[in-house]
Amino acid sequence: MGNACCNHCTSFGTSPVQRKIILLLVGLDNSGKTTAAKGLTGEIVEHTIPTIGFSSIKMKHKGFDVIIYDLGGGPQIRGIWSCYFSDVFGVIFVVDASDENRLGEAKVLLYNLLTNEKLAGKPLLVLANKQDIPNALDEIDIVESLSLEPLVNQQKCVTLVEVCSALSPDNNEKVDSRLIRGYRWLVRQVISNYDELNRRVERDMKEAHAAVLVQREEWKKRRSIESDNKQTAVTNSVHKTNGSLPPCR
Repeated sequence: MGNACCNHCTSFGTSPVQRKIILLLVGLDNSGKTTAAKGLTGEIVEHTIPTIGFSSIKMKHKGFDVIIYDLGGGPQIRGIWSCYFSDVFGVIFVVDASDENRLGEAKVLLYNLLTNEKLAGKPLLVLANKQDIPNALDEIDIVESLSLEPLVNQQKCVTLVEVCSALSPDNNEKVDSRLIRGYRWLVRQVISNYDELNRRVERDMKEAHAAVLVQREEWKKRRSIESDNKQTAVTNSVHKTNGSLPPCR
């Protein structure tokens, strides 16, 4: 299979300065995210334990420190994803191309990701994974099933769909070159727009930090009010008790 590149595209470029790139790796549970992440490091695996919360992988690419945030895809974990949106320069979304029954769920999930203001406009790599399974959908079917092209054009996300098989059926086989190709494409997109993306990340992180400080102050105020209310209740209770004591004899 080849690859499908949606309409909104930018030119490639490099930067000689060693800087940091953070990528977000997400998708439904059992889509093969962690296996794909390990494959990017050159590690070939047969089986992995599903990511429950958060893990990270560190690599280097042409003078850049690349960090991949691998987030668990279970329904109970997805609520924390947004905590990391401010940090990232690009997104890797993994789809199980062999499971048509969950493509509707993946479509909704991807829509919610790209319409978030922290991710809109950032480059996106969609990995149509598990091509080793018979009848897995190709990149054209994945684009159609996810209604991908109108979404990424609306959100101005330069996007590549790459088919791959992250799980090697044989330990002696090499990592799927299509997986590496997709990753390198994404990093090139980030590097070519690094200054703009970096300014955006720095701004979003400052806003997120400020929001945390506000929430912390509000929490302190609530705790103070609750403490005062408890103290008042205790004092009133003591007064009532003292008032009901029988006179001394």
